[in-house]
Amino acid sequence: MKKILLSLTLLIAAATLSAQKFTPVENMPEARLPFEQDPAWGAVKAVGFGWGSLDVRYDRHRVPLANTRGVPIQFAWRGERVSFQAVAWTPQEIHDAKVTVSDLKSGKNTIAASNVKIGFERYVIGDCYGDGNDKGYFSEAMGGMDSSKRDSVLVPEAIVGPEMAAVEAQTTRPVWLTVWVPQDAAPGKYTGKVAFSCKELAKPLEISYTVQVNKRVLPKPSQWQFHLDLWQNPWAIARYFGLQPWSEEHMEAMRPFMVQLAEAGEKVVTATLMYDCWGPQTLDLFEAMVQVSRNIDGSFDYNYDIFDRWVEFMASCGITEQINCFTIAPWRMRFRYWDRATDSHQVIPFEYGDEAYRAVWIPLLKDFARHLRVRGWFDKTRLAVDERDLAVMQKVIAIAREADPDYKFALAGNYHPEIEGDLVDYSLDLFGDGTYLKDADGPAISDRRAAEGKFTTFYICCGEGHPNTFTISPLAESEALGWYALCNHYNGMLRWAYNSWNKEPLYDGRWYNLTSGDNFMIYPQGWSSMRWERFVQGIQDYEKVLMLRLEFAGKPAKLKKLEEAISQFTHERLWGGNVEPLVNNAKLILNTL
Repeated sequence: MKKILLSLTLLIAAATLSAQKFTPVENMPEARLPFEQDPAWGAVKAVGFGWGSLDVRYDRHRVPLANTRGVPIQFAWRGERVSFQAVAWTPQEIHDAKVTVSDLKSGKNTIAASNVKIGFERYVIGDCYGDGNDKGYFSEAMGGMDSSKRDSVLVPEAIVGPEMAAVEAQTTRPVWLTVWVPQDAAPGKYTGKVAFSCKELAKPLEISYTVQVNKRVLPKPSQWQFHLDLWQNPWAIARYFGLQPWSEEHMEAMRPFMVQLAEAGEKVVTATLMYDCWGPQTLDLFEAMVQVSRNIDGSFDYNYDIFDRWVEFMASCGITEQINCFTIAPWRMRFRYWDRATDSHQVIPFEYGDEAYRAVWIPLLKDFARHLRVRGWFDKTRLAVDERDLAVMQKVIAIAREADPDYKFALAGNYHPEIEGDLVDYSLDLFGDGTYLKDADGPAISDRRAAEGKFTTFYICCGEGHPNTFTISPLAESEALGWYALCNHYNGMLRWAYNSWNKEPLYDGRWYNLTSGDNFMIYPQGWSSMRWERFVQGIQDYEKVLMLRLEFAGKPAKLKKLEEAISQFTHERLWGGNVEPLVNNAKLILNTL
């Protein structure tokens, strides 16, 4: 990638970002909340280490009901990732705690320990569900924008490193382990060991686990069909680490996060044509990637350096399929530009479709189309809109087509049959998609759109309590989302925030009037989360089902059994919660066919 020097305009734009002083996690105290002492600790005489359940978030101050007998087993295709959860507990304070893994062995065959990712789980502050148990946002009566007024809980969340300086007395410390089976691994039953050690133990505590590797091969994430669209926020990374946006240091700081996203099968680059597309629902406002400057004579210039740098960078991380550009229909009806006559930012207010709107957007979109064609990106670019109504969409689509009739469009929002044909990428809000699925014969529409080469997905945000990926959501709900897409003929899923962190998510995940975790799924140190690992597993389930449907085309009994499991993941059942039995049953069927 060529090095792009930031122009004066870009430096001015970058300077508007507020940085925070980066604190290494080892210097950051872990969150604490008042708790009731568990009387069961009185019977615990020694440090323990055993297997737990993937469906459980273990309370820091309670003795865990861990399964310390037997060897847990996960079934995996070659190329698939599978997870386990272990739990350590101690009646006394211990020091220099560490977890290590061995190679996995199946006769003469080996899956190297380097294919196993293991880490302690860090506890963070979360909150309750929003208004009742069916919302992810808080009204004023429940604390509104001030998260300190809401009930709080301590939840294990971030999967951090394999070492801890100390573990307090009478506490539990969960451990998450993920095995990424190589695509060329020989099928077979592989057994490995996990060891827990600390200064106070004479020898490590060891537990075994098994991965049963199937002969089938899961393609690489870049080849997955699931249309994953998680919106990225590069400014949150710059702010958190105190880096100048778009500097070389910023780009390298972003790389592990975006590679991790690509390894989940992400298809879409989130780009912003203008400043502040969505307002203050994120701590870091989205800046413009296209710098618009007004000359003294009233003409406009367009600088695409940041946009180009971002798209090229994301391609280098493995995200290349689509570019969604926000937004010709911003939530705040204004457009900010750099005024060279006054050397300052100025704002043009507008109404959707009025003359002020046309004066801003038609020349910009004409020039942007020209630039995209020069770069070879026009065909994979979408002018993207978030949650605007039908009348607005009709206006902005018409004006964009005046600028260039070949533009393609994306919308995340309600279903509007009047513009469905205009939208190459249409994502429906899970809060209201039940109407689409029931009254508008949604699966048939989705199937027809897929045949036309269009994507139909669903999205989750704060509108629904269940299913969701909050820090307090049942972990099975994250995996259930892939099955929900299968059941309802969706091509994938969208979520509005991959990494729009609050100030310190590694301590307190609460933000704004949103349930904790709504605005991010991974953590600033490049760390994963329990819900992220289960979410990726659901995407893998989706891919496996697509392949098995082809394989079982001539085996109606097997196909029927698979489809019956998928059919359970309806809107009504997932909205009602309690999805663990559905997921566990579907996984059992998937793994034994």
